Amino acid sequence: MHTNKRLVALLSMLLILGTLLAPVTAFADKGKSGWYNETGHVMVPEDASEEIVLAVGPVSVTLPPGAMPEGGPVILHVKWTDDGAFRADFHPDREFDVPVLIDFGTAETVVYSGPGGSEVIPTQDLDGDGEVGEIYSDHFSRFSGW
Repeated sequence: MHTNKRLVALLSMLLILGTLLAPVTAFADKGKSGWYNETGHVMVPEDASEEIVLAVGPVSVTLPPGAMPEGGPVILHVKWTDDGAFRADFHPDREFDVPVLIDFGTAETVVYSGPGGSEVIPTQDLDGDGEVGEIYSDHFSRFSGW
């Protein structure tokens, strides 16, 4: 019984240490189809007081302070080609207390794929860099893909 408690304690410490030392991880691979695949992950701390940016390939999400008061994981999976085509999936399902900024590079429009079908959404210059490509979102949904 003591051994099990020590093992659980050790694994818990390793999980906490890994979360603190490597808050953002990513994997990239260009498959034979010509598509790059990359997945990024960030663990948002409870009551985060600074903005957190997760960038994966041509897409990024900026989580402002207060967006996730309870903290938790944010996962972004992106497939893209050299000619600019991409698909981005955000996980897990969640609603944000403060909208997050999603940056799709220089895309003038993005297509949101949801349970009701596809919707073309124009992007704006929300980050002040002089180029369109950004939107605000108040949620991630398992039904959505960009």
